[in-house]
Amino acid sequence: MDTIGKKEARRDISMIKIVATNAYLDVLDRAIQVHGATGVTNDTPLALMWSNARTLRIVDGPDEVHKMVIA
Repeated sequence: MDTIGKKEARRDISMIKIVATNAYLDVLDRAIQVHGATGVTNDTPLALMWSNARTLRIVDGPDEVHKMVIA
């Protein structure tokens, strides 16, 4: 964005937003799997992290909007 401007970087930004949030959710899902049932209780921060992470795919525009920008 600093070199080409936000309008030119729009597609790249959309790609990053999709990949980064999905990677984060994938890692978090694996952590929950490793912890088993404890991963979805309040005994670990994983359940709260999951609910907060899920909103990342919506807050700055849903993935579908970013996919339309990429297309």
